[in-house]
Amino acid sequence: MNLFRARRILSLFLCYLVLTLFAIVIVYPLYFSAISSLKTGDAYTENKLSIPVSPVLENFSRALGQMRMLRYMGNTLLSVGIAMVLYMFICSAAGFAFGKLKFPGRLAVFTLVLFLQIFPQMVISGQVYQIASKMKLLNTYPGIILIWVAYFAPFGTYIMTTYYANVPKELIESARIDGANVFQQLFRIMMPVARPMLGTIGIIGSLAMWNELPFAMLILQKTHLRTMTLGIALMQGEYGLPVPRLSAAVLISASIPLVLYLIFQNYVTMGATAGSVKG
Repeated sequence: MNLFRARRILSLFLCYLVLTLFAIVIVYPLYFSAISSLKTGDAYTENKLSIPVSPVLENFSRALGQMRMLRYMGNTLLSVGIAMVLYMFICSAAGFAFGKLKFPGRLAVFTLVLFLQIFPQMVISGQVYQIASKMKLLNTYPGIILIWVAYFAPFGTYIMTTYYANVPKELIESARIDGANVFQQLFRIMMPVARPMLGTIGIIGSLAMWNELPFAMLILQKTHLRTMTLGIALMQGEYGLPVPRLSAAVLISASIPLVLYLIFQNYVTMGATAGSVKG
């Protein structure tokens, strides 16, 4: 009995030790950015890891003003907002079609959608640029929005397909008996039922688009069109930014996704456990 208890204590200790190490690795970059953003250049040079004795907010004001972070934030909110509307509709509609409707070639098309997920952004960037150039979509919001939706929708479609496939077919059959068409079945029955999973793919998709860099760098070449991630990535080369000011810009960029996650985190939990229990 004592040996079993000792093994249990040792296993718990190792588990907590590993989790603590992972937590430190995850939290440290945020901690470093936070303390660095509150320092002057001289204070950062003297001691990079210490907590600032006299915190300053000058880095944030310069990031919002001189570095045009407000403009970049507006660009990102506009493009990600419109892209998410299209993304949610396409993922939900395609997931409903693959998961519940019967049509010729359904399995082949769904397999093709899954196959599209394997290509890294850098592999297809040349072809994407050529298509966007021929369609006159370079340096336009529609260009980056359509590319984001096309690239990230296969993953969301796969998630929604697996979810809709487990929804009881009696819901659809009863709706058809009542005379509901396909769009009514989708908007009035399936999407309300799938709200937890829609919230999950919504958070995942918005974070992916907010932090996306290669396609934004490829399509949005004009300064006034840049997203926040692209703006921060190019600021260091253009302005030679000191680390405190760059850290302030990073924290500003991360604030909105963090707030959205805190607001909608319950949907992530509900979506992760949806369908785990039947009955």
